[in-house]
Amino acid sequence: MAAVEEGPHRLGHHPRQPVRPPDDPVHAAKPPGDQFPWNPPMISSVVRVNTDFMANLAAANVMHRKTRTAVSVLAVAVEVAMVMLLVGMANGTLGDIAERLQNVGADVLFQPPDASLILGATSAVMPMQYVDLIKQVDGVTEVTPVLNWLVAKIKGESRAVNLWAIDYPTYARISGGFDLVEGRPLSQPYDLVMDTVLAEATAMRVGDMLPMLNHEFRLAGITRAGAGGRLYARLEDVQDAIGTPDKASFFLIKGRSANEADKLARALQEKFKGHKITPIAQVSKVMQDNAVGLQQFKQALTGMAVVISFLVVLLAMYTTIIERTREIGILRAIGASQGKVVQLVIVESFLICLAGVVVGIILAMAGRWGLPRVFPTLSIDLSREWALIASSLGIAGGLLGSLYPALKAARMDPVQALNFE
Repeated sequence: MAAVEEGPHRLGHHPRQPVRPPDDPVHAAKPPGDQFPWNPPMISSVVRVNTDFMANLAAANVMHRKTRTAVSVLAVAVEVAMVMLLVGMANGTLGDIAERLQNVGADVLFQPPDASLILGATSAVMPMQYVDLIKQVDGVTEVTPVLNWLVAKIKGESRAVNLWAIDYPTYARISGGFDLVEGRPLSQPYDLVMDTVLAEATAMRVGDMLPMLNHEFRLAGITRAGAGGRLYARLEDVQDAIGTPDKASFFLIKGRSANEADKLARALQEKFKGHKITPIAQVSKVMQDNAVGLQQFKQALTGMAVVISFLVVLLAMYTTIIERTREIGILRAIGASQGKVVQLVIVESFLICLAGVVVGIILAMAGRWGLPRVFPTLSIDLSREWALIASSLGIAGGLLGSLYPALKAARMDPVQALNFE
Protein backbone atom coordinates (compact mmCIF):
# COMPACT_ATOMS: atom_id res chain seq x y z
CA MET A 1 0.00 0.00 0.00
CA ALA A 2 1.33 3.31 -0.95
CA ALA A 3 2.33 5.54 1.87
CA VAL A 4 0.06 8.33 2.75
CA GLU A 5 1.28 11.46 1.19
CA GLU A 6 2.31 14.03 3.67
CA GLY A 7 2.06 17.69 3.16
CA PRO A 8 -0.64 20.23 2.76
CA HIS A 9 -2.86 17.82 0.76
CA ARG A 10 -2.53 14.80 3.03
CA LEU A 11 -5.61 12.67 3.84
CA GLY A 12 -8.11 14.33 6.17
CA HIS A 13 -6.73 17.77 5.65
CA HIS A 14 -8.24 20.32 3.30
CA PRO A 15 -6.48 23.37 2.05
CA ARG A 16 -7.18 26.37 4.23
CA GLN A 17 -9.58 28.75 2.56
CA PRO A 18 -8.92 32.47 2.86
CA VAL A 19 -11.08 33.92 5.61
CA ARG A 20 -11.23 37.32 3.99
CA PRO A 21 -11.01 37.20 0.22
CA PRO A 22 -8.98 40.03 -1.15
CA ASP A 23 -11.82 41.09 -3.42
CA ASP A 24 -14.23 41.52 -0.44
CA PRO A 25 -14.84 45.29 -0.33
CA VAL A 26 -15.78 45.17 3.34
CA HIS A 27 -12.55 43.48 4.40
CA ALA A 28 -10.27 45.24 1.98
CA ALA A 29 -9.69 47.90 4.61
CA LYS A 30 -8.75 45.27 7.20
CA PRO A 31 -7.08 46.79 10.25
CA PRO A 32 -3.64 45.59 11.28
CA GLY A 33 -3.43 42.26 13.04
CA ASP A 34 -6.25 39.77 13.55
CA GLN A 35 -8.70 42.25 15.10
CA PHE A 36 -12.30 41.78 13.99
CA PRO A 37 -13.05 44.54 11.52
CA TRP A 38 -15.72 47.17 12.40
CA ASN A 39 -18.56 46.95 9.90
CA PRO A 40 -20.76 50.10 10.11
CA PRO A 41 -22.99 49.20 7.13
CA MET A 42 -23.99 45.84 8.62
CA ILE A 43 -24.66 47.15 12.15
CA SER A 44 -26.64 50.20 10.99
CA SER A 45 -28.75 47.97 8.75
CA VAL A 46 -29.73 45.77 11.69
CA VAL A 47 -30.61 48.79 13.85
CA ARG A 48 -32.64 50.34 11.06
CA VAL A 49 -34.69 47.18 10.47
CA ASN A 50 -35.39 46.81 14.19
CA THR A 51 -36.53 50.42 14.55
CA ASP A 52 -38.74 50.28 11.46
CA PHE A 53 -40.27 47.02 12.65
CA MET A 54 -41.27 48.42 16.05
CA ALA A 55 -42.57 51.63 14.50
CA ASN A 56 -44.83 49.84 12.01
CA LEU A 57 -45.99 47.02 14.27
CA ALA A 58 -48.49 49.20 16.17
CA ALA A 59 -50.23 50.36 12.99
CA ALA A 60 -50.19 46.81 11.60
CA ASN A 61 -51.82 45.43 14.76
CA VAL A 62 -54.55 48.09 14.63
CA MET A 63 -55.32 47.31 10.99
CA HIS A 64 -55.13 43.53 11.47
CA ARG A 65 -57.90 43.40 14.10
CA LYS A 66 -60.46 45.35 12.08
CA THR A 67 -63.62 44.46 14.01
CA ARG A 68 -62.22 45.23 17.45
CA THR A 69 -60.57 48.39 16.16
CA ALA A 70 -63.81 49.55 14.52
CA VAL A 71 -65.82 48.98 17.71
CA SER A 72 -63.23 50.79 19.84
CA VAL A 73 -63.01 53.69 17.39
CA LEU A 74 -66.80 53.97 17.27
CA ALA A 75 -67.07 53.99 21.08
CA VAL A 76 -64.54 56.83 21.37
CA ALA A 77 -66.25 58.64 18.48
CA VAL A 78 -69.66 58.46 20.16
CA GLU A 79 -68.17 59.90 23.34
CA VAL A 80 -66.55 62.80 21.46
CA ALA A 81 -69.69 63.50 19.40
CA MET A 82 -71.93 63.27 22.47
CA VAL A 83 -69.89 65.83 24.41
CA MET A 84 -69.74 68.22 21.45
CA LEU A 85 -73.45 67.93 20.65
CA LEU A 86 -74.79 68.16 24.21
CA VAL A 87 -72.64 71.16 25.05
CA GLY A 88 -73.50 72.59 21.64
CA MET A 89 -77.22 72.24 22.39
CA ALA A 90 -76.85 73.99 25.74
CA ASN A 91 -74.76 76.82 24.30
CA GLY A 92 -76.97 77.02 21.23
CA THR A 93 -80.13 77.36 23.30
CA LEU A 94 -78.67 80.18 25.39
CA GLY A 95 -77.19 81.84 22.32
CA ASP A 96 -80.49 81.61 20.47
CA ILE A 97 -82.39 83.22 23.36
CA ALA A 98 -79.83 86.03 23.61
CA GLU A 99 -79.72 86.63 19.85
CA ARG A 100 -83.50 86.79 19.45
CA LEU A 101 -83.74 89.10 22.46
CA GLN A 102 -81.11 91.42 20.99
CA ASN A 103 -82.92 91.47 17.64
CA VAL A 104 -86.07 92.91 19.22
CA GLY A 105 -84.46 96.35 19.34
CA ALA A 106 -84.68 97.12 23.07
CA ASP A 107 -81.69 98.46 25.01
CA VAL A 108 -82.29 97.14 28.55
CA LEU A 109 -83.92 94.03 30.02
CA PHE A 110 -85.72 94.66 33.33
CA GLN A 111 -86.48 91.61 35.52
CA PRO A 112 -87.54 90.94 39.11
CA PRO A 113 -84.92 90.10 41.77
CA ASP A 114 -83.37 86.62 41.46
CA ALA A 115 -84.95 86.12 38.04
CA SER A 116 -83.37 83.80 35.50
CA LEU A 117 -82.03 85.14 32.22
CA ILE A 118 -83.33 81.92 30.69
CA LEU A 119 -86.68 83.52 30.00
CA GLY A 120 -88.60 80.26 29.87
CA ALA A 121 -88.04 79.95 33.62
CA THR A 122 -89.52 83.40 34.36
CA SER A 123 -93.08 83.59 35.69
CA ALA A 124 -95.56 86.46 35.78
CA VAL A 125 -94.65 88.23 39.03
CA MET A 126 -94.15 91.92 38.20
CA PRO A 127 -97.09 94.35 38.48
CA MET A 128 -97.92 96.41 35.42
CA GLN A 129 -97.46 99.57 37.53
CA TYR A 130 -93.74 99.20 36.83
CA VAL A 131 -94.35 100.60 33.34
CA ASP A 132 -95.16 104.08 34.67
CA LEU A 133 -92.36 103.93 37.27
CA ILE A 134 -89.76 102.96 34.68
CA LYS A 135 -90.84 105.75 32.34
CA GLN A 136 -89.98 108.26 35.06
CA VAL A 137 -86.26 107.43 34.76
CA ASP A 138 -84.35 109.91 32.63
CA GLY A 139 -83.38 108.46 29.25
CA VAL A 140 -86.29 106.00 28.92
CA THR A 141 -88.33 106.52 25.76
CA GLU A 142 -90.50 103.38 25.70
CA VAL A 143 -91.37 100.39 27.88
CA THR A 144 -93.21 97.24 26.84
CA PRO A 145 -94.31 94.43 29.19
CA VAL A 146 -93.86 90.77 28.26
CA LEU A 147 -95.47 87.80 29.95
CA ASN A 148 -93.43 84.71 29.15
CA TRP A 149 -95.18 81.35 29.27
CA LEU A 150 -93.74 77.95 28.40
CA VAL A 151 -96.03 76.00 26.07
CA ALA A 152 -95.30 72.31 26.52
CA LYS A 153 -97.40 70.91 23.66
CA ILE A 154 -98.61 72.09 20.28
CA LYS A 155 -101.11 69.93 18.38
CA GLY A 156 -100.46 67.07 20.80
CA GLU A 157 -96.68 67.05 20.27
CA SER A 158 -94.07 68.05 22.87
CA ARG A 159 -92.48 71.33 21.79
CA ALA A 160 -91.38 73.41 24.85
CA VAL A 161 -91.92 76.76 23.10
CA ASN A 162 -91.73 80.19 24.74
CA LEU A 163 -94.99 82.08 24.28
CA TRP A 164 -94.56 85.85 24.50
CA ALA A 165 -97.74 87.61 25.56
CA ILE A 166 -97.19 91.23 24.51
CA ASP A 167 -98.82 94.62 24.33
CA TYR A 168 -98.46 94.91 20.57
CA PRO A 169 -98.62 98.73 20.17
CA THR A 170 -95.72 99.38 22.58
CA TYR A 171 -93.84 96.29 21.38
CA ALA A 172 -94.11 97.53 17.79
CA ARG A 173 -92.71 100.95 18.75
CA ILE A 174 -89.59 99.25 20.13
CA SER A 175 -89.16 96.48 17.55
CA GLY A 176 -90.69 98.02 14.45
CA GLY A 177 -93.50 95.45 14.48
CA PHE A 178 -93.73 91.94 13.05
CA ASP A 179 -92.07 91.14 9.73
CA LEU A 180 -95.10 89.25 8.49
CA VAL A 181 -94.90 86.81 5.61
CA GLU A 182 -98.58 85.92 5.87
CA GLY A 183 -101.66 87.11 7.76
CA ARG A 184 -102.00 90.03 10.15
CA PRO A 185 -100.61 91.12 13.55
CA LEU A 186 -102.32 90.63 16.91
CA SER A 187 -105.57 92.58 16.78
CA GLN A 188 -108.44 90.30 17.83
CA PRO A 189 -109.04 88.41 21.09
CA TYR A 190 -107.13 85.12 21.25
CA ASP A 191 -105.06 85.85 18.18
CA LEU A 192 -101.71 84.14 17.74
CA VAL A 193 -98.66 85.01 15.65
CA MET A 194 -96.07 82.30 15.02
CA ASP A 195 -92.59 82.52 13.51
CA THR A 196 -91.69 80.72 10.29
CA VAL A 197 -89.56 78.04 12.00
CA LEU A 198 -92.33 76.94 14.36
CA ALA A 199 -94.97 77.17 11.63
CA GLU A 200 -92.92 74.84 9.44
CA ALA A 201 -92.29 72.44 12.32
CA THR A 202 -95.98 72.23 13.25
CA ALA A 203 -97.37 72.53 9.69
CA MET A 204 -99.78 75.24 10.85
CA ARG A 205 -101.36 77.77 8.51
CA VAL A 206 -103.06 81.10 9.03
CA GLY A 207 -106.60 80.50 10.28
CA ASP A 208 -105.79 77.22 12.08
CA MET A 209 -107.08 76.83 15.63
CA LEU A 210 -104.74 75.92 18.48
CA PRO A 211 -106.17 74.72 21.83
CA MET A 212 -104.03 76.28 24.55
CA LEU A 213 -104.48 77.44 28.16
CA ASN A 214 -108.07 76.13 28.14
CA HIS A 215 -108.96 78.44 25.24
CA GLU A 216 -109.14 78.19 21.47
CA PHE A 217 -106.52 80.48 19.91
CA ARG A 218 -106.50 81.32 16.20
CA LEU A 219 -103.29 81.69 14.17
CA ALA A 220 -103.63 85.20 12.73
CA GLY A 221 -100.19 85.64 11.16
CA ILE A 222 -96.75 84.17 10.49
CA THR A 223 -93.66 86.34 11.03
CA ARG A 224 -90.04 85.82 10.04
CA ALA A 225 -87.99 84.04 12.69
CA GLY A 226 -85.07 85.65 14.47
CA ALA A 227 -86.50 88.11 17.00
CA GLY A 228 -88.38 87.75 20.29
CA GLY A 229 -90.34 84.60 20.94
CA ARG A 230 -91.46 81.89 18.57
CA LEU A 231 -95.11 82.31 19.49
CA TYR A 232 -96.99 85.52 20.35
CA ALA A 233 -100.36 86.29 21.88
CA ARG A 234 -102.07 89.37 23.27
CA LEU A 235 -101.01 90.19 26.82
CA GLU A 236 -104.53 90.55 28.22
CA ASP A 237 -105.64 87.20 26.75
CA VAL A 238 -102.85 85.23 28.43
CA GLN A 239 -103.17 87.16 31.70
CA ASP A 240 -106.83 86.21 31.80
CA ALA A 241 -106.15 82.58 30.79
CA ILE A 242 -103.58 81.91 33.53
CA GLY A 243 -105.27 84.06 36.18
CA THR A 244 -102.61 86.74 36.62
CA PRO A 245 -104.25 90.05 35.70
CA ASP A 246 -101.97 93.09 35.54
CA LYS A 247 -98.79 90.98 35.82
CA ALA A 248 -95.78 90.57 33.52
CA SER A 249 -92.59 88.48 33.50
CA PHE A 250 -90.18 91.22 32.42
CA PHE A 251 -90.02 94.58 30.67
CA LEU A 252 -88.12 95.62 27.56
CA ILE A 253 -86.88 99.21 27.70
CA LYS A 254 -85.88 101.50 24.86
CA GLY A 255 -83.50 104.39 25.55
CA ARG A 256 -82.55 107.48 23.62
CA SER A 257 -79.49 105.74 22.17
CA ALA A 258 -78.08 102.22 22.18
CA ASN A 259 -74.71 103.75 23.09
CA GLU A 260 -76.21 104.93 26.39
CA ALA A 261 -77.57 101.51 27.39
CA ASP A 262 -75.00 101.03 30.18
CA LYS A 263 -75.71 104.49 31.57
CA LEU A 264 -79.46 103.85 31.43
CA ALA A 265 -79.02 100.48 33.18
CA ARG A 266 -77.09 102.16 36.01
CA ALA A 267 -79.80 104.81 36.40
CA LEU A 268 -82.48 102.13 36.58
CA GLN A 269 -80.42 100.14 39.09
CA GLU A 270 -80.21 103.17 41.37
CA LYS A 271 -83.97 103.54 41.44
CA PHE A 272 -84.91 99.85 41.50
CA LYS A 273 -82.32 98.36 43.83
CA GLY A 274 -82.19 94.57 43.91
CA HIS A 275 -83.84 94.10 40.52
CA LYS A 276 -82.00 92.35 37.71
CA ILE A 277 -81.30 95.00 35.08
CA THR A 278 -79.15 93.97 32.12
CA PRO A 279 -78.11 95.86 28.98
CA ILE A 280 -79.35 93.78 26.06
CA ALA A 281 -75.89 93.75 24.45
CA GLN A 282 -74.51 91.92 27.52
CA VAL A 283 -77.28 89.34 27.86
CA SER A 284 -75.36 86.55 26.10
CA LYS A 285 -72.23 86.95 28.25
CA VAL A 286 -74.24 87.27 31.47
CA MET A 287 -76.20 84.14 30.59
CA GLN A 288 -73.03 82.11 30.11
CA ASP A 289 -71.41 83.46 33.29
CA ASN A 290 -74.44 82.97 35.53
CA ALA A 291 -75.68 79.64 34.22
CA VAL A 292 -74.43 77.64 37.22
CA GLY A 293 -76.38 74.57 36.20
CA LEU A 294 -74.85 74.71 32.74
CA GLN A 295 -71.32 74.79 34.16
CA GLN A 296 -72.08 71.76 36.34
CA PHE A 297 -73.57 70.02 33.32
CA LYS A 298 -70.38 70.62 31.32
CA GLN A 299 -68.22 69.36 34.19
CA ALA A 300 -70.30 66.19 34.43
CA LEU A 301 -69.95 65.66 30.68
CA THR A 302 -66.17 66.04 30.76
CA GLY A 303 -65.87 63.52 33.59
CA MET A 304 -68.14 61.08 31.79
CA ALA A 305 -66.11 61.47 28.59
CA VAL A 306 -62.87 60.53 30.35
CA VAL A 307 -64.49 57.51 32.02
CA ILE A 308 -66.00 56.23 28.75
CA SER A 309 -62.79 56.45 26.73
CA PHE A 310 -60.81 55.03 29.69
CA LEU A 311 -63.02 51.95 29.96
CA VAL A 312 -63.28 51.40 26.20
CA VAL A 313 -59.54 51.45 25.62
CA LEU A 314 -58.78 49.53 28.83
CA LEU A 315 -61.09 46.68 27.81
CA ALA A 316 -59.96 46.64 24.17
CA MET A 317 -56.24 46.71 24.92
CA TYR A 318 -56.44 44.25 27.83
CA THR A 319 -58.22 41.73 25.62
CA THR A 320 -55.69 42.35 22.87
CA ILE A 321 -52.77 41.74 25.24
CA ILE A 322 -54.22 38.39 26.33
CA GLU A 323 -54.67 37.32 22.71
CA ARG A 324 -51.15 38.40 21.76
CA THR A 325 -49.29 36.81 24.66
CA ARG A 326 -47.12 34.64 22.37
CA GLU A 327 -46.41 37.58 20.08
CA ILE A 328 -45.24 39.67 23.02
CA GLY A 329 -43.12 36.74 24.21
CA ILE A 330 -41.42 36.60 20.81
CA LEU A 331 -40.75 40.35 20.94
CA ARG A 332 -39.19 40.00 24.38
CA ALA A 333 -37.18 36.96 23.26
CA ILE A 334 -35.61 38.77 20.31
CA GLY A 335 -34.54 41.63 22.53
CA ALA A 336 -37.43 44.09 22.79
CA SER A 337 -37.15 45.92 26.09
CA GLN A 338 -40.02 46.50 28.51
CA GLY A 339 -40.08 50.13 27.44
CA LYS A 340 -40.51 49.12 23.80
CA VAL A 341 -43.46 46.89 24.67
CA VAL A 342 -45.10 49.68 26.70
CA GLN A 343 -44.51 52.07 23.83
CA LEU A 344 -46.07 49.61 21.39
CA VAL A 345 -49.31 49.30 23.40
CA ILE A 346 -49.60 53.04 24.03
CA VAL A 347 -49.05 53.87 20.36
CA GLU A 348 -51.79 51.41 19.38
CA SER A 349 -54.14 53.05 21.89
CA PHE A 350 -53.26 56.50 20.62
CA LEU A 351 -54.02 55.48 17.03
CA ILE A 352 -57.41 54.09 18.07
CA CYS A 353 -58.27 57.24 20.05
CA LEU A 354 -57.06 59.52 17.26
CA ALA A 355 -59.26 57.73 14.74
CA GLY A 356 -62.15 57.92 17.22
CA VAL A 357 -61.66 61.68 17.61
CA VAL A 358 -61.74 62.24 13.85
CA VAL A 359 -64.86 60.11 13.41
CA GLY A 360 -66.46 61.78 16.46
CA ILE A 361 -65.99 65.28 15.05
CA ILE A 362 -67.49 64.11 11.74
CA LEU A 363 -70.48 62.63 13.63
CA ALA A 364 -70.95 65.87 15.58
CA MET A 365 -70.93 67.92 12.39
CA ALA A 366 -73.44 65.53 10.84
CA GLY A 367 -75.63 65.89 13.94
CA ARG A 368 -75.35 69.68 13.73
CA TRP A 369 -76.67 69.47 10.19
CA GLY A 370 -79.27 66.73 10.66
CA LEU A 371 -80.89 67.29 14.07
CA PRO A 372 -82.36 70.74 13.31
CA ARG A 373 -84.03 69.21 10.26
CA VAL A 374 -85.80 66.73 12.51
CA PHE A 375 -86.33 69.24 15.35
CA PRO A 376 -86.53 72.67 13.66
CA THR A 377 -86.60 74.67 16.90
CA LEU A 378 -83.37 73.06 18.12
CA SER A 379 -80.27 75.26 18.04
CA ILE A 380 -76.78 73.69 18.16
CA ASP A 381 -73.62 75.76 18.48
CA LEU A 382 -70.48 73.68 17.85
CA SER A 383 -67.37 75.53 18.95
CA ARG A 384 -63.71 74.84 18.23
CA GLU A 385 -63.02 75.14 21.95
CA TRP A 386 -65.27 72.22 22.82
CA ALA A 387 -64.10 70.21 19.82
CA LEU A 388 -60.58 70.52 21.23
CA ILE A 389 -61.74 69.73 24.78
CA ALA A 390 -63.73 66.66 23.71
CA SER A 391 -60.82 65.43 21.57
CA SER A 392 -58.31 65.93 24.37
CA LEU A 393 -60.56 64.12 26.84
CA GLY A 394 -61.02 61.18 24.47
CA ILE A 395 -57.29 60.80 23.86
CA ALA A 396 -56.33 61.37 27.50
CA GLY A 397 -58.87 58.84 28.77
CA GLY A 398 -57.70 56.31 26.18
CA LEU A 399 -54.04 56.71 27.07
CA LEU A 400 -54.84 56.32 30.76
CA GLY A 401 -56.82 53.20 29.94
CA SER A 402 -53.86 51.73 28.03
CA LEU A 403 -51.39 52.04 30.92
CA TYR A 404 -52.42 48.89 32.80
CA PRO A 405 -52.46 46.62 29.70
CA ALA A 406 -49.12 48.13 28.63
CA LEU A 407 -47.48 47.44 31.99
CA LYS A 408 -48.97 43.95 32.08
CA ALA A 409 -47.53 43.20 28.64
CA ALA A 410 -44.11 44.59 29.57
CA ARG A 411 -43.87 42.43 32.69
CA MET A 412 -44.57 39.16 30.89
CA ASP A 413 -41.94 36.47 31.28
CA PRO A 414 -40.73 35.62 27.75
CA VAL A 415 -40.48 31.86 28.45
CA GLN A 416 -43.99 31.62 29.91
CA ALA A 417 -45.38 33.83 27.14
CA LEU A 418 -43.90 31.57 24.44
CA ASN A 419 -45.51 28.52 26.08
CA PHE A 420 -48.92 30.24 26.31
CA GLU A 421 -51.70 28.47 24.41
